[in-house]
Amino acid sequence: MISFRYHLVSLVAVFLALALGIVVGTTALSGPITRDLRSQLDNAKKQRDTLAAQTKSLQGQVDDAGQFASTYGAQLVAGSLTKKNVLVISLPGATSGMRAGIDRELAASGAKVTGRVTITKNYIEPRLGSGINSLATGPSHPIGLTLPETSDAGQLGAALLSYVLLGKGQRTDLTQVLGGLSALHMVTVETGSVAPADLVVLLARGTMAAKGYASTAEVDLAGALAKSGGHVVVAGNPDAAKGGGVVAAVRSATARNSVSTVDDADGALGQVSAVLALAGAAKGQTGHYGTQAGADALFPAPPK
Repeated sequence: MISFRYHLVSLVAVFLALALGIVVGTTALSGPITRDLRSQLDNAKKQRDTLAAQTKSLQGQVDDAGQFASTYGAQLVAGSLTKKNVLVISLPGATSGMRAGIDRELAASGAKVTGRVTITKNYIEPRLGSGINSLATGPSHPIGLTLPETSDAGQLGAALLSYVLLGKGQRTDLTQVLGGLSALHMVTVETGSVAPADLVVLLARGTMAAKGYASTAEVDLAGALAKSGGHVVVAGNPDAAKGGGVVAAVRSATARNSVSTVDDADGALGQVSAVLALAGAAKGQTGHYGTQAGADALFPAPPK
């Protein structure tokens, strides 16, 4: 007869054997496993150090280019836009430093700034879109403007602004439209007056929700200006080239083929790039410049 004590002793023996096997197996394998893990860790550290060195080198090159642009930017852009009329439009978030830098390089290029217009946050606020719709379809609607068949305020506003800013229609249309949008607190005219121009630089800063109303409305404006015959450059900071930022949105939309972009216009290098990109746009060239996703090159080729 097999007693309970026998079963207990047998079970203890089994567990002791398993424990011994684990100990023996671990001891036998620990050497190769430890060496393999250590090798993988060493390789990962080497890759990290290599990438860090590459990043530092690239950042140094960008910093050098920025210093070069600060020192010689005026010479690089000199004469590139002589006797050309340019409109400067600041989108929500564009900083005074960015505007000042672009103004400085435009002056050095020989361009004539015919107006500085700021688009406010109200313009890209979807709940206020009915105001744009009323202005676009109401009595002050420019007689010669054919609106897109849509109720989307972003598209209607883009059609309306591009029409008057590029000098289409009557002389009074520009004043009436800007006056109507100013009354809605959607536009601020920074200069005493605004005259049409076919060269337009849109200044932007910061990211937005991808494919949201605000992002789409800004892309619609850039695209409508280009479609109506304007030569357009969208210049923003690095964040504007991420998520739903207007630079990123333009680069991922059909507007990429007709609108140039710069993603580092918060610094001297990008401000010089924006003016050179505008000079290229005047010749029918489109490019995307900077350090973020979607850029073709760091810097436009200087004019020959």
